[in-house]
Amino acid sequence: MDWLLIVAGALLGYLLGSVPVGLLATGIYGVDIRTVGSGRTGATNAWRAAGLKAAIPTLLGDALKGAAAVLLVRYAAGAFLPEMDAIAVAAAAALAGACAVVGHNWSLYLGFKGGAGGITTAATILAISPLIGGVVCLVGLLLIWWSRMASIGTYSVSVTSLVCALVFAIAGLTPWPYVLFGLIAFLAVTTSLRRNRQALKDGEERVITLW
Repeated sequence: MDWLLIVAGALLGYLLGSVPVGLLATGIYGVDIRTVGSGRTGATNAWRAAGLKAAIPTLLGDALKGAAAVLLVRYAAGAFLPEMDAIAVAAAAALAGACAVVGHNWSLYLGFKGGAGGITTAATILAISPLIGGVVCLVGLLLIWWSRMASIGTYSVSVTSLVCALVFAIAGLTPWPYVLFGLIAFLAVTTSLRRNRQALKDGEERVITLW
């Protein structure tokens, strides 16, 4: 039964992550987000496509997807499998959250395209571990403020998630399965940002502006 919850959680995470919130939010205003800017479905591109009125619900929706997957898996474990080992519950929650990031970046409903996963990663690791998530969100926000580049903030979120999960697990502060989330999220975000890495090298990366 432990494995059943882990597999079901992974599937749930992927399906929730795949929901194209940015496409839905910009579509209300007659804009197809896939034809604007980077073509991704995240909050930054929703801002470019239709302004804050689309970016805010996109940000909230993308944050909720991964966090909801984690919380639902933990609820199911407590309600239906109270005898489930704590490490197995941690693994199920971590994998559900990681699959939500994968679903966001390669959505089942968008021909396996999507966003870069920064917001989903940050909110999900916050739900998995407030200790790790607090550090991740702080680092991401500071680097976005400093660089004015969403890609740098997104990349830092994935790196910090992996590093903190590993360091805190070694220190005995958080369970080792959380490293699984950090690793999968890091790989998903890094893969999705390959164009941005080249743009940064070429000095052509987009800067966030308020207008």
